[in-house]
Amino acid sequence: MTSPATAQVSSPKSIKKLEKDLAKEGKMEASRVSHLLDDLAKTEKAHTKVEKAIHKAENALAKAEKKEVKAVKAANKAAHEHDIAVAKLHSAEQDEQLKKRQNAKLVQEIEVKKVKAEAALKDQETHNKAREAELAELKGTDAPATGTAL
Repeated sequence: MTSPATAQVSSPKSIKKLEKDLAKEGKMEASRVSHLLDDLAKTEKAHTKVEKAIHKAENALAKAEKKEVKAVKAANKAAHEHDIAVAKLHSAEQDEQLKKRQNAKLVQEIEVKKVKAEAALKDQETHNKAREAELAELKGTDAPATGTAL
């Protein structure tokens, strides 16, 4: 910077004042530059710190995304396994109902066959007695034989 006093450099007093003003101006400028450099250094340091924080946040995000993907896979697997278990449960229920229907049908068949067997046994006993009576009549005896079947 040039001051208007540089044009009139005549007296030693004014030279001394001019030197003093120039020195003061230089100090102020040096101080201003020093403050600017300090501010720049602080800003660069803050920038470096923020870049590190961004990197750290990106890593945390990537880790969280991997964990979320893993959780989704686990949830899908669990849902699939649940679907399989439900299908097996329904199949087992249907199988149980089928077996119960088969059992009821067999119980009914057994009852029918028992009635037929009892009727056949009564018929057999009746026929046996008739045959014994006929045999006894052929042999000439009046009393029927007891307990033996042919």
